[in-house]
Amino acid sequence: MKTEIVTLAGVDVELRQPTSVAARWDAYGAVAQNPARGFAAALGLCWAGPNRPKPRYAAHKYDPLSYGGAVLDDLASRGISIAEINGAGLVAWKLCGDGLLSAQEVAEAEDFSSGEEG
Repeated sequence: MKTEIVTLAGVDVELRQPTSVAARWDAYGAVAQNPARGFAAALGLCWAGPNRPKPRYAAHKYDPLSYGGAVLDDLASRGISIAEINGAGLVAWKLCGDGLLSAQEVAEAEDFSSGEEG
């Protein structure tokens, strides 16, 4: 299982890739609709150590934007800056997305979005 360490308000936090592929897809896709909430959702889902955000994904009916907003509010209420939350959330978002698409699918998506016809 993949892990990363981020620092929030001067404290190291271990992030661990969630085991639920569905939850990983939810957080990964949420960033397209609302980056701040999507990154916060990923951060909450990946948080593996103490002082985890209080909101729980199931309590938000597995809605990543609702959950991400609650995580964002919880962390901001602790005095953690939005910039720090977004930075740590980006690392968590990458953990959520890692392995969801094959290298071939990524290459095809890059070719599709290049704007070239052919």
